[in-house]
Amino acid sequence: TASNKGQVAMTSNGGEIIVEDGAYSSSKAAVFRAGVGGNVTVNGGNLTGQEGAVDCRGKGPDNLCGATITINGGKLSGLDNYAIATNGSAGMGGNVITINGGELEGHITSAGYEAIGVYLPNSDVFVMNGGTIKAFDGAGICMRGGDVTINDGTIIATGEPGTTGKIGDGNFQMGKSAIIYHEKANYPGKEGMRLEVNGGTITGVDHSIEVLSNEAEPQVFVTGGTFDPAYPEPVPNEEP
Repeated sequence: TASNKGQVAMTSNGGEIIVEDGAYSSSKAAVFRAGVGGNVTVNGGNLTGQEGAVDCRGKGPDNLCGATITINGGKLSGLDNYAIATNGSAGMGGNVITINGGELEGHITSAGYEAIGVYLPNSDVFVMNGGTIKAFDGAGICMRGGDVTINDGTIIATGEPGTTGKIGDGNFQMGKSAIIYHEKANYPGKEGMRLEVNGGTITGVDHSIEVLSNEAEPQVFVTGGTFDPAYPEPVPNEEP
């Protein structure tokens, strides 16, 4: 068991943090940080951070952060933002996040903002094979770049229909959707941005998958899964 005002620990340069059990908290930032070339693996335990549970941040000599986060179990909670997040600044991409299990929760207390389960604003690779991501009054996953693949698991967004708030460091008003594909945000990792959903249970308030894109053909591919609201959303019949 450990607590700190900032990170309980940070790893870089190929170092690794492995969490097997216990309770860890931060009263200001994320609990654990994967810095440049660092690795964080959570197999169990309870991680609660004011800002979030685990994040990636840093710019290496190759202009990438290149960190790895793997979640196999445990409970990860952000009290006023996210469960897991990367950073949207130029040169901080190249991270790999894999969710195989566990419970991820994002909560919010800051006025004008909404919670995020997982925030992906850069050229990151994210794969979900199991576990649960839940945003209380917010968005389950908000991607503004990178490559996201959902193979299984549960993603849930809760909140009042039609209400909006800002997500992360952007000034964009967002709704309560399980997955938001936000290419319009124009973040550094938007080139080659791609979402693939092959399975899982995807439950939102306004949308299950919300696509906000200037692309003629947004790279969103759905081959399986259970969606509420339905995806693609039915087109209302025109009035005669």
